[in-house]
Amino acid sequence: MRRQSVIQEMLREEFGLEVSPAPSMERGWDFSIFIGGWRRYSLKTTGKINTIKVAWNGFPSIERARRFQFKHPILYITGSRRERRISVCVFEVEDLEELKREAGDEMWWIPRRGTNPRGFGIRSKAVRELIEKAKRKGNFATVRYQPINIDGIRGKYWKEWYDVLKRLALEFKKGTP
Repeated sequence: MRRQSVIQEMLREEFGLEVSPAPSMERGWDFSIFIGGWRRYSLKTTGKINTIKVAWNGFPSIERARRFQFKHPILYITGSRRERRISVCVFEVEDLEELKREAGDEMWWIPRRGTNPRGFGIRSKAVRELIEKAKRKGNFATVRYQPINIDGIRGKYWKEWYDVLKRLALEFKKGTP
């Protein structure tokens, strides 16, 4: 949810877009963006190019994956710590469906018995193919970054939260007899 909130805020601040989160029980999409009309997106983030889980509920099977229909584009964000690079791309519904027809069962990742028994996803090889399609369409961007020293800011973060709670306690104390 934090990643999703940060991405939504970036879309608002940097692009001036209207962004609306999906209802809390929604499973097919994460937020919608107003660009000449509301368009829903599914957000997927991975630490490296990896399997993308697309169905979270129900027993996983190749038959179920074959019947799966993509209804919303995927906003995919991935990073590479080794290369210090973050990339973002949009997988359009027509590209997802086209790959499903072209790759067939090779597109799908179905968990083995003894692992998470629910859901299924898109294999990393298919994700790479989708990234290439996104690049050709201009639906891809990447940047390099310098790692953030989390230890250096962790103390400040908790100190600021403590200050907020201290102010709250003082306000509460003022109001009690």
